[in-house]
Amino acid sequence: MPILLVAACGGPGSSAPTSVPLALARIRQAVARTEAAGTAHLVETSDTRSALGATSAQPITEVALTVVGDIRFAGPDLSLTTTSRSVLPAQTSNTVGTSSSLTIYVGRHLYLGIPPGPQWAEAPYRTPYAYLGAVTTRTLETARGPVTDVGSREVDGQPATGYLVPVPSSVGTVPLTDSHNQPYTERFTFAPFTLSVWLDGTGRIVRTSGTVVVTSSKDAGTVREETTTILSAFGEPVHIVAPAVALRS
Repeated sequence: MPILLVAACGGPGSSAPTSVPLALARIRQAVARTEAAGTAHLVETSDTRSALGATSAQPITEVALTVVGDIRFAGPDLSLTTTSRSVLPAQTSNTVGTSSSLTIYVGRHLYLGIPPGPQWAEAPYRTPYAYLGAVTTRTLETARGPVTDVGSREVDGQPATGYLVPVPSSVGTVPLTDSHNQPYTERFTFAPFTLSVWLDGTGRIVRTSGTVVVTSSKDAGTVREETTTILSAFGEPVHIVAPAVALRS
């Protein structure tokens, strides 16, 4: 799941009009049709460029994530492997760090695999995993449009139809702790953007992509995150179970 969605509020609610354009109706129905498959394989890539609190001592950073795994929509439950690559700019010798981690989500429980082994630690997790990448499922279910049909092409070797969905601006808050261990609430403003959504012949979501720009109230900095998610292998068996936990936080 992209970093920025931790603070997201989800899409705006709206009452359904008497007559809904066909493209908008397909987008609103896409989540239910996708989750009706029961399971899917997930591949998510995101590139995040952060200028929050950037100074000469703490410059702009870039993080690239690749997430691969399986999802059982009923939880949603997921088993994921995440590879992270972090880059600092040239004035810091262009430092690059790469790491890999295992995570399992079972409902509202999050399990982190700690190498070697791995040992598993359970951590608190308040919201379901946003498997659509740049947006939550609610954003599509309550979309207001106008939605643009951009035609057909192949996605992961299968024919699909693409749609452009406008996502309005929103505000999110996250409880944090400062350098003096004092709690405070950070306010984030999400700029409006356009989400690209591709549906297969049955109306299931096979690809989403979007670029989210967020401004922080505390640091007056911005975060820009480009995210693409691909879903495939719908209805295939998956093995997702809670591991034996050695550590709890």
